[in-house]
Amino acid sequence: MLATREYETHDRVLHALLERAAVSGRDGATAAEIVLSAMLPAVPGVTGRVIRAARASTGGGGARRGVTGGGASADEANADVQATVIGHLWEQVRCFPLRRRHHVAANLVRETQRAALRSFGVDHVQAAAEVSSVDDDAFRGALAQPEREVAASEELLSVLSWAVARGLLDERGQAVLTRRFFGDRAGRDGVATDRQVGEELGVSQPTVTRWRNRAIAALADAAEEYPGGDLPWAS
Repeated sequence: MLATREYETHDRVLHALLERAAVSGRDGATAAEIVLSAMLPAVPGVTGRVIRAARASTGGGGARRGVTGGGASADEANADVQATVIGHLWEQVRCFPLRRRHHVAANLVRETQRAALRSFGVDHVQAAAEVSSVDDDAFRGALAQPEREVAASEELLSVLSWAVARGLLDERGQAVLTRRFFGDRAGRDGVATDRQVGEELGVSQPTVTRWRNRAIAALADAAEEYPGGDLPWAS
C-alpha cells in the first residue's frame, strides 16, 4: 500500500493502525508491529542522515570518528545507529499524536529522525535540509507540504504556564521544570540533566530528581483540568 502514490489512503490506513497501537495490550503491540514493518523502508535513509549530521556536528569525517566513537568500524556504527533509529520509530508509533491525520508517514519519519538526532546530541535544526528530505520515493510526496503542527515543547510550555498561573505548581517544581525543558543547558536527550539543573539551583542531583518527579506528577494532575486536555496532545 505504501508503495503506491495514494497518499490519502496511506493516511487513513496508517492512522487507523496508530489508533490501535496507542492502546495497551497485545492488540496495540500487534498494530504497532504492523506500522513498524510498513515503515522499515525509511529506516536506512534516516540512519544515513543521522550519521552524516552527527559527523558534521563533531567535525569527524572518517569511519572511526563517527557516532559510536574511536573504536567503531563503519559497519558497527551503522548497525548501532540503525538499531537506535528503529527504537525511536517504535516509540513514535506507540506515542503518535492522533490529532495528526495528514502526512502520517512523513510525520513518523520526521519525528523519528529528530528523536534519533537528539539521542546523539545533534540539534535537528543543524541538519534542517537533511530532516526535510526522505530517500524513499514513496514518502517524498507526503513531505512536500507538511502541516504546521504545534511542537510538543510548545504544548508543554502552554500547560506549564497555565499551571503556574493558577498556583498548581510550587516554586521548586517551577524552577526544576523550567530549567530542565526551557533552560540554556541540554544533555544528550535534548533537555537539561538533573545534575545540570542541580548545579544551577545549588542542590544535589538526587534532590533535583525528587523535585522533578513530584513536579511532573503535579503537572500531570493539573493537565487533566487544562482546557482542551481531552485532546491527544503531542506532549
